[in-house]
Amino acid sequence: AAAAGLAELPVAAVPRVAVVATGTELAAPGAALGFGRIHDSNSALLASLVAEAGGAVSESLRLPDDPAALRGWLERRHPCDLVVFAGGVSVGAHDVVRHVLAGLGTVGFARVAMQPGAPQAFGELPGGTPVFGLPGNPVSVAVSFEAFVRPAILRLLGRAETGRRTWPAVVEHGWRSPAGRRQYMPVALGRHDGRPSVRPAAAGGAASHLAAGLAAADGFAIVPEDVDEVAPGDLVEVAVTR
Repeated sequence: AAAAGLAELPVAAVPRVAVVATGTELAAPGAALGFGRIHDSNSALLASLVAEAGGAVSESLRLPDDPAALRGWLERRHPCDLVVFAGGVSVGAHDVVRHVLAGLGTVGFARVAMQPGAPQAFGELPGGTPVFGLPGNPVSVAVSFEAFVRPAILRLLGRAETGRRTWPAVVEHGWRSPAGRRQYMPVALGRHDGRPSVRPAAAGGAASHLAAGLAAADGFAIVPEDVDEVAPGDLVEVAVTR
């Protein structure tokens, strides 16, 4: 910049993002699992996605399905620019994020016409900090972050363009897509007759619990709401994430 004769540059502070995984069933990676417990992968997933988007994790924690624990954290949380919850935003009896945040009157909950990741929450915490509530299954977390949270972080960084560019690719192996919902299919990239091609990264397709397929994915094929089947040879738009 100095060599180009620029004495000043416009800059933006790195957004500080608090990551909160909820669920009494969650155990730390490496911990022994008792009955009904699973290892928490959402904390690590969200931390890496925040960093890739240009943010910094100010705090990362797991909370049980206990309204008092969530309220206590909200009162003592570290200063941050954005809060992201994973889990607890649907309509079940143990969806503690919904039960607590809905009572604030400043957070909305809705079902979005997408797959995976329909239950979503967005609003402000007391003091004005923006908050996102994402579904709890790992693929839903990744897709929801891509669709909603990543653009918000980029906007906090002062970016005018917040969406990823998409590229057309040839479908190698077809799959079904739910009618009326935009599908984000985790896909692996390849080559077919000299052109980019894609196939589902996991045998189970876009099922929201398939963390191994998510790890094998190079990006997401975005299937429009009015398409219920993707056939071999079709062209799909792909958002490449790595």
